[in-house]
Amino acid sequence: MKIGQIYNLDAFQDFLGSASKAGFKDSYAGVVLARNLTAVDPKIFEKKYPELTFINSGITADNSGGYVARIQSLRLIDQGEFSVNGDKDGNKGKISLNAEDNFLAVKSLEGQSEWTESDVKTAELQNINLPSRFVETHNKVYLRTIDKVGLVGYSDTKGLLNTTDFTATSAGGVVSTLTAIEMYEGVSELIEAQNNAVNNTAEYKANRVLMPTRVYNKLNVTMLNTANGSSTVLKALRDNFPEITFTSTFRADTAANGGDLSASATVAYNNSSDAMVMRIPVPLQIGKIVQISSFRHHVESMARVGGLDILEKTAGRILTGL
Repeated sequence: MKIGQIYNLDAFQDFLGSASKAGFKDSYAGVVLARNLTAVDPKIFEKKYPELTFINSGITADNSGGYVARIQSLRLIDQGEFSVNGDKDGNKGKISLNAEDNFLAVKSLEGQSEWTESDVKTAELQNINLPSRFVETHNKVYLRTIDKVGLVGYSDTKGLLNTTDFTATSAGGVVSTLTAIEMYEGVSELIEAQNNAVNNTAEYKANRVLMPTRVYNKLNVTMLNTANGSSTVLKALRDNFPEITFTSTFRADTAANGGDLSASATVAYNNSSDAMVMRIPVPLQIGKIVQISSFRHHVESMARVGGLDILEKTAGRILTGL
């Protein structure tokens, strides 16, 4: 995701201007955006926030819609075929277009922070720039929210891991009970089934596999003996599917939320914008600092998010219970 797709940069500049007017030291103001928003670099996220898998998934963010209550996506599908030797029976030779649509409800995200004059003076003694700290904090909470929405949705919507749009099949057992060959076959057969469903169409053929952290770690340490030597199951998968990036997230494993491993999800999907997009009609913007009393300041941030819009249902496939 590009910075401009998930942040309203003009609003952040206005915030910095209001910080100066509010009497904050501005020695750090020029680096607030560079230091806090450049964290969108996947390497930085991976180091500091390993749970932000969706942010680094390569799925495109789309800012269409603004303040609408629902977003409708449309896709045209060509149908029909040419007739042979002028045969018109049964509408042969008729070529048409069909439209598919999908609706996503848009939710408003809101955050706020307050601080006192005492907080400001204490921060100055420690050479801390409060505007920078508040941008950083709002940024962290926002990104974690986007990550959660993209992977598991809201209470009334679904995400990449639990969508009903993808075909789901059950694994042969929990990964800890499987042999190395069974582990390999479970994931490789998921990829094969997804590839077959899209007839290897490049825009839909899986280029990512997302699995529970528990499963990823098990595949990474389990040796797979072959006639040509030994390697881990994960390395064998990477060697045989070099076009696929294998990643993990704790959100794919419901063990963290009650221990029901049968509901865990391993997803093979394509992250192209032809397959799916993340709807963020209003990217994060932070308001100007407002003085609400003689010694207290207030700032708010907001965004509007529709969630993951799956445009092609065969572009992903889920293996449950691994």
